[in-house]
Amino acid sequence: MRTFWPAPAGVLGYLTLNVLVVVLAISTGAKAAIVVAAVVLALAAIGGGLVLIILRKPWSPGLGMGLMIGWAVTSIVSAGWCTGINPGWYV
Repeated sequence: MRTFWPAPAGVLGYLTLNVLVVVLAISTGAKAAIVVAAVVLALAAIGGGLVLIILRKPWSPGLGMGLMIGWAVTSIVSAGWCTGINPGWYV
């Protein structure tokens, strides 16, 4: 039986990763760093989430869904500013 109780941990894990990556990208001041940060965040959330779902351990689907939900909610709430998908970063 699959359990989705680790989903909140996945969301919090993504938010922690997001804060660290965005602070590092903004501190460099380069536009290329923001592009790299956006790609890293998307790959970590979507790719890592899919890998955890496929892993089929009792705890992994919930954690994987949490990572993907965290990326999606952060993107929607911040209009893409916190995940690097807003075109305003690159203008």
